[in-house]
Amino acid sequence: MSWDSYRDSLLQTGHVEKAAVCGLEDGGVWTRSPDFNVGPGEVKMIISAFRNPEPLRSNGILLGGVKYLYLQSDDSQMQGKKGSSGVSIARSNKCVIIGTYKDGQQPGNCRLQVERVRDYLLQSSY
Repeated sequence: MSWDSYRDSLLQTGHVEKAAVCGLEDGGVWTRSPDFNVGPGEVKMIISAFRNPEPLRSNGILLGGVKYLYLQSDDSQMQGKKGSSGVSIARSNKCVIIGTYKDGQQPGNCRLQVERVRDYLLQSSY
């Protein structure tokens, strides 16, 4: 299964507007939605925030040029919001899975789908 298929499986649920899978080691973007211009620098900030979320509490989560209000995180997931849209991020052993939702999509459903992919990757030792 290619990384694109993980992205597509998120998008096909109808609960995720845009998706990306990025490397945990260097923030490299392995796959992303065509209109989701997330970059390695943004991903590196998220990766470091899993250890210390303080910068995101002050500055928000920046992804694809969109700034989301940081809501909460722990060592395996992170949530952000901008108006009625938002972002759900989950961390596996080797990558970060990112999904955004728009107005009309439920945040919990987006999070569930993102974490479903993360759980599958963890079971596959990824």
